[in-house]
Amino acid sequence: MYSGILNVDKEKGISSARVVSLVRKALGQKKVGHTGTLDLEASGVLPIVVGKATRLSDYMMGKDKTYECLMVFGKKTDTLDGAGKVIKESSTTCSREELENILSKYMGEIVQIPPMYSALKVDGKKLYDLARSGIEIERKKRKVNIYDIEILDFAFPQARILVKCSKGTYIRTLIDDIGEELETLAFVKELRRIRVGEFDVDKAIKSSEILEIDKEELLARLENMDIALNKYPSIDLARNLFDKLINGMIIKINKPLANELRVYIAGEFIGLGKSFEESGEYFLKMEKVLYDRENKNL
Repeated sequence: MYSGILNVDKEKGISSARVVSLVRKALGQKKVGHTGTLDLEASGVLPIVVGKATRLSDYMMGKDKTYECLMVFGKKTDTLDGAGKVIKESSTTCSREELENILSKYMGEIVQIPPMYSALKVDGKKLYDLARSGIEIERKKRKVNIYDIEILDFAFPQARILVKCSKGTYIRTLIDDIGEELETLAFVKELRRIRVGEFDVDKAIKSSEILEIDKEELLARLENMDIALNKYPSIDLARNLFDKLINGMIIKINKPLANELRVYIAGEFIGLGKSFEESGEYFLKMEKVLYDRENKNL
């Protein structure tokens, strides 16, 4: 079984699940998943987790994201993007300066209501399935962070902006809220995710090329699993502790460490560990063992 993270550039018009299917077929391996749905109408970075890396999906989902978005003023659609039906129009115009002033108000922590046309599940049902059936339900507000937002180009009735944000941010909702506040209305015409954590779109494999690339080349493009955990400090331990750790035993350490940390044995990543104190002594136990015996040498 192969394990790692593949940086894929999902093309517009195909689902995230379809990209997973393509990677499964290309590698001949069932244990493959994505790290958070990217809208059908959106394109860009979609990290695909393979093998034991599927256990790190939540950590990858928690990475910050960067989007490039083309917004169109004057209309609101039911899906908040160009694929939807126009449900409201406005003849109000705005200047670049007015847009800049509004954007500055969205910096930092903001509150959003997830759109009905989203993959978010409520009581086990995806919101977009309910929306397509004509059902709208109340959604809980959520706090997200906008770290940076800037105008790349402006020519009313369109503007291209760059947004750096936390996990869980809905760009379509952001654009809709901005349009409402400007009283111009607005929807997302184009959305491209250009970065997820350390994964950049310029270094990604295009989804349309996955089945055309040699299997060995795809395997060579798999990033090591520990990249998903790089926000945690690391510890490198002696080879004689390997069997104890991967078999779930607790080992004693000589100093206090971070609560969660990446654990390496003789430079080889073996997983995520947790340290704790008891009666004035310090200990370490593995929380997730990710070492792949088939492909490693320890």
